[in-house]
Amino acid sequence: MTSPTPQPFALKILVGIALLGLLYVGRDVLEPIALAITLAFVMAPIVHRIRRLGLGQAPAAIAALLIVGLLVAAVAGVLVAQVGELSHELPRYENNVRQKVGTLRELMLRPLQEVQGRAGRMIGDLGPAPALPADADTQAPAAGDDGASASLLGQLVAAVWGPLGFVGVVVLVLVFALLEQDSLRDRLIRLLGGRDLRAATSALDDAGQRLSRYFISQFSVNAGVGFAIWALLGLLGVPHAVVWAALGALLRFVPYVGFPAAALFASTMAAAMAPGWELVLSTALVFLGVELVAAYVVEPQLYGHTTGLSPFSVVVAAIFWGALWGPVGLLLSTPLTLCLVVAGRHVPSLAFLDLLLGDAPALDLSQRFYQRAISGDPVEVLADARRFLKRKSLAAYCDKVVMPAFELAHQDYERQLISPQQQAAAQRVILQVLAELTRAPLPSRRRSAVLDGTGLGLRLRRERERVEGRWQGPLDVPPGSLLLCVSLPDAGSELTAELLVRVLRSEHHDARHATVNELAEVPPDMRPEAIGVVFVVCGGGEAGAAHELRALDACLAQLPQARVVAMLPASLSGQPPQDPLATDRVHHTAYSFEEAVALVQRRPS
Repeated sequence: MTSPTPQPFALKILVGIALLGLLYVGRDVLEPIALAITLAFVMAPIVHRIRRLGLGQAPAAIAALLIVGLLVAAVAGVLVAQVGELSHELPRYENNVRQKVGTLRELMLRPLQEVQGRAGRMIGDLGPAPALPADADTQAPAAGDDGASASLLGQLVAAVWGPLGFVGVVVLVLVFALLEQDSLRDRLIRLLGGRDLRAATSALDDAGQRLSRYFISQFSVNAGVGFAIWALLGLLGVPHAVVWAALGALLRFVPYVGFPAAALFASTMAAAMAPGWELVLSTALVFLGVELVAAYVVEPQLYGHTTGLSPFSVVVAAIFWGALWGPVGLLLSTPLTLCLVVAGRHVPSLAFLDLLLGDAPALDLSQRFYQRAISGDPVEVLADARRFLKRKSLAAYCDKVVMPAFELAHQDYERQLISPQQQAAAQRVILQVLAELTRAPLPSRRRSAVLDGTGLGLRLRRERERVEGRWQGPLDVPPGSLLLCVSLPDAGSELTAELLVRVLRSEHHDARHATVNELAEVPPDMRPEAIGVVFVVCGGGEAGAAHELRALDACLAQLPQARVVAMLPASLSGQPPQDPLATDRVHHTAYSFEEAVALVQRRPS
């Protein structure tokens, strides 16, 4: 028998495991290459600006390397000088260190020792007897001075050779990446795009622009953080403030752990430099305050959607790449994850990466409305709605969110995919959300109907009638001030008409809701000239029964002064609604709530 062919999903899992294994096994080779390519992206804008002066690629790359190298050397020289002075001053701080260590021991270690001693007396010493130290005669003889010196020199070379080799590989790859920038770009386009050069070019341009914007923004923020810490620590009188400022600015490139480590180190040194605790607390507060301002005020305004990564993906990426490649992976976690998101946006087979890691919403507002409604969660629906209404009107919210959500609900209801519990939960959410958004009376706690709209529009109206009365307001109103929203006897029309009433009221119009059958029941106290506009709302595909349409025409004939508008929004039945009005009646047509509001606000010609 032949073995079964692997399924595509299983094959993808195997390929993913193989790639992870390759990344882990080859990390010693891939780490410096990835770091060099990232630095090449950072320096690419500098090279482009130098090339505008008329230089070629190689001279521009060499000039950029020299400029960056001189800046790094200058900063390193200042820091080395400061660290040298600090090392000479350390013996003066010995008494402060001993005093603070003693204080911390009294506050923290002594209570723990007392607890341990009491527990030991209660449980007893169950451990084995401690081993006696070996006699001096049995110990191995000490090595000679020459052997010790040679061993120390070998350890020093081994300790320095690894970092120097890593830095050398990074610099070598960076130099050739900048010298061959155009050639490498062409090779990547040919390799990734094949014949579709446009798609590969778009992907590389997108990745390059996002990485460049990200690094420029982060460098600007970190430099500002460093200058702010330098200035504040200098005002507090902290010695060698430039060292702690530079340390904070540099370690801030390492997500989540770098800046707290810099703050801890600076606070520890401040504790050693001063006899009291005031300088320690002041230093810690400086780091905390500057970080809060940078993280929650400056970065959201500066970054915006620069990277296109969600905050959760940044955290997960830091954990993943840190576990895979250590400190280098932690430093490169955001750029590497950003490249994966760009690949997901331009390669259809990798689209799940953009969905999982990108900052684009996985569900639009109408889908979120529907999903939260059937889950019985009005809190998030209201939060989304209030954010939307800060920018746009309630009419736009009904057009772009509410009606599409009702369409999704209707489709699932027709296919019998919604349980009765979900129907009841959804209707409760809809009633509460619409009541909150339109400042209408909150719904009474009664048994809910089904979600497809049966009774929902009339129930929304009844909630208002409990407070406003049968005719939803006073009958003695000025001429032409009343807007009558007439619904046909179907669930979609009733729901749309009630929504239209609430939208018009949000624009400070006196709108009322009535069905076709209720037009004959209008009390004599309501004068016909009070009605300025009549909206005839059709929410379904059918225009209505013949006798209902005749009754509608007869009622409209008694209102010659009123403007008539046929409201034909997207229907809940999935079919385009038909105009219910007679062709010989002059009327306007509105296909959305925004158009209906605009027709009311437009003066009649």
